Amino acid sequence: MADENTPNTPDNADADTTTPSDPKAAADNGEKPANGGGDTAPDKDPAKPAAPAAEPASTPPLSTALNPQIVQAVGTTNHAVLNGAIPGANGVAYQKVAQASAYAVQDSTDYMRSIMSMASATTGVAMQKMLATKEVEPYSDIIAAAAKAVSDAQDTFAKVGKSASGVVKDFDSMA
Repeated sequence: MADENTPNTPDNADADTTTPSDPKAAADNGEKPANGGGDTAPDKDPAKPAAPAAEPASTPPLSTALNPQIVQAVGTTNHAVLNGAIPGANGVAYQKVAQASAYAVQDSTDYMRSIMSMASATTGVAMQKMLATKEVEPYSDIIAAAAKAVSDAQDTFAKVGKSASGVVKDFDSMA
């Protein structure tokens, strides 16, 4: 039952359970609407369907997505760096060509070292078999093939070294 001093009107009949239909009116009266006020997300109210999230139609181009001052600063920096680098760019390119040539010689050296290691092991095993069986054939052919592999690796090393040296020496005339 309602208190005798309080009139029984629709506005205050059940103040604890009634919610105003206008959230702003509730805020003005000091009441809190059922969904917690106008500042909360609509997904908090189970009676109200959530509004779909706004998705961009497409990603904007990078130049419009960034601050124009930043884009201009990067462009100015690129222009200054690239225009200033032209006289020195030939030196950097020369260093890259020289480094690539050095890597080619180094790879050729590693190849020759590997072939020499395999040839040494092959020769050792062939000689051991030759002594154990007291037969020269087929082991002498295996030893000859190992020696030829070393000779071929040495020729490859010399060719790579001459080619790499020529590329580096002729760089200025090619550039």
